[in-house]
Amino acid sequence: MSCALARRVLFVVFEAVAIAAFLVMLGSSLLQVMFRYVFDLPLMWTEELARLMCVFTTYFGGVVVLLMREHIRVDFLDALLPPRGQKIIGLISDVLVGWFLVVFAIGCWFMAEATWNTETATMAWFRMAYVYYGVGIAAVTMLLVILMDILSKLSALVRRADGVTA
Repeated sequence: MSCALARRVLFVVFEAVAIAAFLVMLGSSLLQVMFRYVFDLPLMWTEELARLMCVFTTYFGGVVVLLMREHIRVDFLDALLPPRGQKIIGLISDVLVGWFLVVFAIGCWFMAEATWNTETATMAWFRMAYVYYGVGIAAVTMLLVILMDILSKLSALVRRADGVTA
């Protein structure tokens, strides 16, 4: 599978999951308001479900933003450096982000294992480990995207160093 196809598949899958989580969050919030203020019968689980879906929306949406390279960044150094320097700084930045994602994913794994038997306060069927596994999946996917970007940048730098134009 080509890198472009892999990125496209990841984009479609993670965008769909992020949108689904957002819709569940929105629906849960609307149910909460309706039952609390219209029927005067508050549902205890709606707030917690909305909060957990916000976490999934954030992290799965983060994969989409990373794939699009639309995340917030400080471009102060870009203005000061020539194009090759910009590529090197981008490469260093990706390596640092990749290292953070490795540590973050390992932490998610440990937290998921530690909370496997922990149920949420209002939803006995939902284990806290599900949240950590979901965030961990997003972190590992972000790491794969960063690794693809690192390989692409290294390849471009090597081609330029060899005098071959990209």
